Amino acid sequence: MRKSGVLPWLILASIVLLGLGTDASADTSDFALFDGSNPANQPNSGAVCSANSAFTYHVAVANWGADGEVRITYTDGDIVRFPIKAGASFAFSQAGGSKGGADKAVRVSNGGSAAQLAGSMSALGQGKPLCISCDADSSGDAGCDAIVPN
Repeated sequence: MRKSGVLPWLILASIVLLGLGTDASADTSDFALFDGSNPANQPNSGAVCSANSAFTYHVAVANWGADGEVRITYTDGDIVRFPIKAGASFAFSQAGGSKGGADKAVRVSNGGSAAQLAGSMSALGQGKPLCISCDADSSGDAGCDAIVPN
């Protein structure tokens, strides 16, 4: 009878150990909305997401203005431009938060073009992601410039 009492304890110990490992590595997320079709938010509507470790960011955007670009700006000033036609939409995901810190924060904007971008930006990771809107009714362009200048 002594052997049958050991098995439940082993199962319980396994559940506790596996459960603790899962909780310790749980991802968290944040998001921000932006609306460049609102004149109060022009010319540099967009959003910024950052984290203190590796994260994945997602952008979904529609262009309500003239042909333009979706611009991604990194903390170190590097940029990537994606052309976007008037009336078009675009979505993508990328990794951020490298050890070197060049992409610890990432900004999406229209790059000063005639585009009027509206959409969302979100971040997912273990490093406490934070996303802010560059819209006038939120952090504003100055708030975003303090993290990633446009």
